[in-house]
Amino acid sequence: MLNKVLLPSVIVLLLTKIIALNFTAFNLFGDEAQYWLWSKNIDFGYFSKPPFLSWIIRVYTEILGSSFVSLKLLPSFVYLLIAWSVYILLINSGLNKKDSLSGSLIFLFIPAVSFSSFIISTDLFLLLFWTLSLNELIKINSEQGLKNFILLGIFLGLGFLSKYAAIYFVICLLLLIFLDKRFRKIFFDNLFGFSLTFLSVFIIIVPNIIWNFNNDWITLQHTSDNANFANIEIDFIRGLKFLLIQFLMLGPFIVLGGLFGFNKWNYIQKIFLIFSMPIILIVLVEAIIVRANANWAAPALISLFVFLYIRTNISLFKIANFIFNFTVCFVLFVMIGTSYPSKIFDRVSGINDYALKIYGNSSNSAVKNIVVSDRLLFSSLNFELRDKDINFYMPHKEGEEITNHFKIVSPLNKNINENFTLIGSPSDIDYLENEYKLLKISSPDQKFTKRKLDVYEIVFE
Repeated sequence: MLNKVLLPSVIVLLLTKIIALNFTAFNLFGDEAQYWLWSKNIDFGYFSKPPFLSWIIRVYTEILGSSFVSLKLLPSFVYLLIAWSVYILLINSGLNKKDSLSGSLIFLFIPAVSFSSFIISTDLFLLLFWTLSLNELIKINSEQGLKNFILLGIFLGLGFLSKYAAIYFVICLLLLIFLDKRFRKIFFDNLFGFSLTFLSVFIIIVPNIIWNFNNDWITLQHTSDNANFANIEIDFIRGLKFLLIQFLMLGPFIVLGGLFGFNKWNYIQKIFLIFSMPIILIVLVEAIIVRANANWAAPALISLFVFLYIRTNISLFKIANFIFNFTVCFVLFVMIGTSYPSKIFDRVSGINDYALKIYGNSSNSAVKNIVVSDRLLFSSLNFELRDKDINFYMPHKEGEEITNHFKIVSPLNKNINENFTLIGSPSDIDYLENEYKLLKISSPDQKFTKRKLDVYEIVFE
């Protein structure tokens, strides 16, 4: 009965999203534009992320184009694949096809999916390959065929190429070996199989390792900067907020249903807990002592959702969960479609207008070259002005620290003698060797940035 409501509801929400995307005045977020921009220069690695998402965007845009609507539909396509993977995972966990289908459809309604289906992020493919990897791990419990070990390695390797947070899977796997006697026996009885798993992972990620080696391991440097343990500031309220967000992202009623479920715990449920709770605990500690974004624990939500769904055997919780999650999703897309003026949308509001004003206010000679000191704005302007014949550069003095990918691929040469528009500070270009005049021009409104950037025309004498 629930499936008869869920499937039409998924279609309704997908159509609502498509309509919202066609009517909204919102733009791509800077990180989304960055991934699109990276896809124009295919490589085995980028400054802060592995390359898989950019590879997919390149293939996707070659087929469906680079319009805002087209790009924003990419997450929905990926989540349909993730939902299919969740369906297979539920079947492999012992549920029948009917309940597994309900679970996979309910997954599409949880707030985490509703929000992230509007965002192009590296989490998309991490979650897909995480789920596929879990599927193979569950299969290995009952069938230790070489194919399962190799597929586990392939999916895990692709997970690493999607986002380095795939390392959590290895951590959880080691914990499973350490904590569970049954799986420990499977591991030591199949050392050759698991050797094939890790060999497969290595073969897939070795090009990215070589890229990092050739670029002075700048990705590791970026990751350590993100951790930022030098600025420890204990805040338990921040940790409590992180936990609350995780439960809200799953949907409060499925959390309650799982906690009050009367199903007996079994071996498979134990695996799902081991592949979720350690991740949440790690990120919780980071949230308390430094900071943590809500999506840093994203892989844990897959395992935790499956665990909670399996244990939710009270229909009232499932119905309440569906009503709550559907409402949240529908309201979100209505807000997007009407370009609702809320602070949560500031980061994606007014970017296109800003770009066109920059383009229109600059002189003919300066607009051919635009120099931007902010990474997100650099990406956004590249996307919004993609049909214009403009060269974009990032200020970077040779020998100084590289803080983003564009300082590697688009640095402003110290010998430049062509006029350009500068968005940033005059101090950003004080390393230039040729004489120039600095003319400040009107700066358009930019509520989408954390700090206002001034605009100048640089005219060489």
